[in-house]
Amino acid sequence: MNRLHIRAALFATVSAHVFMAGQVHAQADGETATADEIIVNARRVEERLQDVPISISVVNQEQLTKANVFSSDDLGRVVPGLNVKGADSTSTFAIRGFSQELRTSAAVGTYFADVVAPRGGGISLQGGDGAGPGSVFDLQNIQVLKGPQGTLFGRNTTGGAVLLVPKKPTNKFEGYVEGSYGNYNMMRIQAVVNAPLASWARARIGVDRQTRDGWEHNVSGFGPKDFANVDYTAVRGSLVLDVAPTVENYTIISFYHSENNGTLPQLVRANSATFFGGLAQAQINRLIASGDRFQVEQKLPNPTLRATQFQVINTTKWLATDNLTIKNIMSYSSYRQDNRLDFFATNLPFPGTSGQAYASTSFSYNPDGYHTNDQKNFTDELQFQGTAVDNKLTYQVGLYYEHSTPGGVIASQSPSAGSKCLYGVAFTSLDTMRCASGSVTFNTGTIEFINMAAYSQATYAITDKLKLTGGVRITYDRSKGFSSGRTATFQGGGAYVGATIVGCALGYSAADNCQWTGRTSSTRPTWTANLSYSPSEDLMLYGTYSRGYRQGAVAPFAVAGRPIFDPETVDNYELGTKTSFRGAISGNLNFAAFYTKLRNQQIQVGLQNTNGVGNPTGSTATSIFNAGKSRMYGVEFDGNVRLAPFFRINASATYVNTLLQSITVPTSFPGYNVVIASALAGDPLPFTPKFGSNITGTLTLPVPETIGAVEFAATYRHASPYTTAASTATTVRASEVNQLDLNLDWRNVGGRPIDLGFFGTNMTNQFTRVGYLALFSSFGFDELNIGKPRFYGVRLKVRFDAGN
Repeated sequence: MNRLHIRAALFATVSAHVFMAGQVHAQADGETATADEIIVNARRVEERLQDVPISISVVNQEQLTKANVFSSDDLGRVVPGLNVKGADSTSTFAIRGFSQELRTSAAVGTYFADVVAPRGGGISLQGGDGAGPGSVFDLQNIQVLKGPQGTLFGRNTTGGAVLLVPKKPTNKFEGYVEGSYGNYNMMRIQAVVNAPLASWARARIGVDRQTRDGWEHNVSGFGPKDFANVDYTAVRGSLVLDVAPTVENYTIISFYHSENNGTLPQLVRANSATFFGGLAQAQINRLIASGDRFQVEQKLPNPTLRATQFQVINTTKWLATDNLTIKNIMSYSSYRQDNRLDFFATNLPFPGTSGQAYASTSFSYNPDGYHTNDQKNFTDELQFQGTAVDNKLTYQVGLYYEHSTPGGVIASQSPSAGSKCLYGVAFTSLDTMRCASGSVTFNTGTIEFINMAAYSQATYAITDKLKLTGGVRITYDRSKGFSSGRTATFQGGGAYVGATIVGCALGYSAADNCQWTGRTSSTRPTWTANLSYSPSEDLMLYGTYSRGYRQGAVAPFAVAGRPIFDPETVDNYELGTKTSFRGAISGNLNFAAFYTKLRNQQIQVGLQNTNGVGNPTGSTATSIFNAGKSRMYGVEFDGNVRLAPFFRINASATYVNTLLQSITVPTSFPGYNVVIASALAGDPLPFTPKFGSNITGTLTLPVPETIGAVEFAATYRHASPYTTAASTATTVRASEVNQLDLNLDWRNVGGRPIDLGFFGTNMTNQFTRVGYLALFSSFGFDELNIGKPRFYGVRLKVRFDAGN
C-alpha cells in the first residue's frame, strides 16, 4: 500500500454497503400498480413513468416497509444500480461509478420535496448531502434518476439524483400506527395522522422512532459493548392551504435527531516491519481466536456519532392561466453533526507501560464547544411551467439561489499517530488529554457556499410519436473558507498531561496568526438534448446527450497541501427503450445503455516529505487535485411480469465498466517530495460493482377475502466484488454479495384494517466486507468494514379512517 493513507485514511469513511436490487413499482391499497399508474416528477412535472426518456427506478413506501428499509444505508438493497457509501448520517449515494471524495460535494444529488439535501460543511469529515435517519418513512415514493441531471436539478448531479417524495396531506381523515420488533432488540414505532382542517386546509403529521442494539461486539473493555447500533427520532408535519381557487401553499417541517456509537472497522492483516504492525498483530490474533466475525476493539470511553437536522420547505403554486403555472420553492435548514470515534478502531498497548497507555493511531474528534459539521442552508427556486403551440410545446424556465453559511466554527483535534496516551481518559479538549508524548493539530474553520442558476427546458412534439427535448442551465458557484491551525504538544517531561499550544500547524504562517482564508468561483453551462420515438403507447425508444458538472470548492483544512480545486465535467450518451405489454401476461421491460466521459476528475492525493526540504521530514498532507480522466459504460435492465393473478416476478440486471484512463499529478509539490494519488491509471473506479442482478418472486396465496390478502415474496440479489482503493493493494476489494431476503405480508387481517408482516434480510447470514482500508505499508495494518448480518422481525400496522 502506498503512503497516501497515512493521512487520507484519517478522514475517509469507507463503509460502503452495496447491494443491487430490482425496480419495484408503486402500489395503492396493497395492489401492484401497472406502469401506466406510476407517476414521477423526474422532469419537475408529473408524468407517467413509461413516458419519461430517462433511466429511472421507483420504489414506494409499501416496498420500503416490506424490505425493512429504514435509512438511506438500506436503499441499495431495493434500487438497482444505486450504491451507498458510508452509514447513518455520513452516507452518500453513488451511481454509475460516481462517488464522493472527502472534502468534495456529492456526485449524486439527494432531494426531499424538490429541495436539495442540506449541506453539512464537510471541512474535516463528510456530513449532510444525503438522506439522514428517519427520511424514508411516510413517503409517496423514491425516484432514482441515473445519469447527469444538470439541467433541471443543477450542479453535483453528475451520477444522477435521488428524489424522496413525501406523502402530501389529503382531504380525508386517516392514519396509522405501526410497530416493529426484531433481532438485536430492534424496536420501531411509526404513527401518522392526516386530517382535513377545513374545506381549504388539510394537515399531516408523523413520527418515526427506532432503537436497535449494535451488531459489532466491542471486547476492548473501553466504551460501549456494541457498535453499529441505531437510535433516532424523526418528526414531520405538513400543511396544505388553498389560498385561492388557483393558489396552493404547501409547507413541510421536518426534524430528526440521531445519536449512536458509530460503526468501526476490523484489523485483518499486520505488517510487523512497519510502524504499528507489531502491535496490531496481537489484536488480530484476538479476533481470530474469538471465532466472532463481528468482533471489534477500540479505546475511546466516550464514542458517539450524533446528528441533528431541521428543515422547513414552503412551496407556492399558482395556476396563472390554463397554460401557465408559476411555482416557488423555498427552504431553510440547519444541520449539525458530532463525530467522536476511534477511526482505525485499534487497541494497541504502548510497549513498556504494562497496559497503562496506548499507542494512538487516529481519532475523528470534535472538542467541546464545537461540531464536526455545522451549517445553515437557504434555497429558493422560481419556476415557470407551461404549454404552447396547441400543446405541442411544453416548457419550463427557472431561477435558482442557494446560500449555505456556517452555523458556527467547526473543529477537529486528536493526538497524533504514535502518541503515548493513558487508557480510559474521556478527553474533550486539549486540557483534558492525558498523553506523555506526541502532538496535536488543533484545526478550526468555516465554509460558505453560494449557488445561482438560470435554466430552461422544453419538449416539442414534432409528430404525435416523435418528440424533441432540449435544455440548458447556466450555474455560478462560489465558496469561501476560513481555517486556523495550531500545534500543541505534551510537555510533562514523561508525565501524562494535557496539550499546550506551541505554534502554528503545518501550512499556517505565524505572520497570519496561524489563519488562512481562501475563495474560489466558477461559471459553467450544462445541457441536455433528447429525442424520443413512440410507435405505440406501449413502446418508447430514446437517445440522450447530456453535460453535467460537479463544482469546485475551497478545502480549508487542506492548507498544508492544495486548498482549492476546480470543477469536473461529464459528457453522457444514452440509448434506451421502455416497453409495456398487456393481457393474460402483463408487465413492462426497460433497458438503457450509456457511455460517459469524465474530465478534470477530483481525486484525493497524498503528499509526503522524506528529505526535510521545505517541511520537516515525515510531514504529510492530503488534497483534492483535478488529476483524472475516466470513462464509464454499461447497460441497465429492469422489468416486471405478472404471469398470473397470483404470481409476479420483478427482476433487474446491471453492468457497469469503469476505468481511470489517465491521472496527472506533479512529481513533487512545494514542501513535499513524494506525491501519491489514491488511484492509478488503469484502475476501475471505487465502490462500483461491475455486475449486479436481482430477482423477486411474489406469490399471492389463495385465501378467502374474509381472511385478508396474503403475499409471500423472496428476493435474491447478487453484486460482484468492487475496489475501494488503488490497485497496488491487491486485497482491496469488497466481497461478492449473494443474499436472500424474505417477506410475508398479511393485509386486512380477518377483514379488518390491520396488517401483519414478517421480514428477513440476508437470511443466509452471509458475512461480507463492504470497504477496505489498505494501510499495510504505511501504518502497518489493513482494515475492513463489515457488512450487515441477518436481520428479521415482525411488524403490526393498524390503519384508521373516518369510517373505522
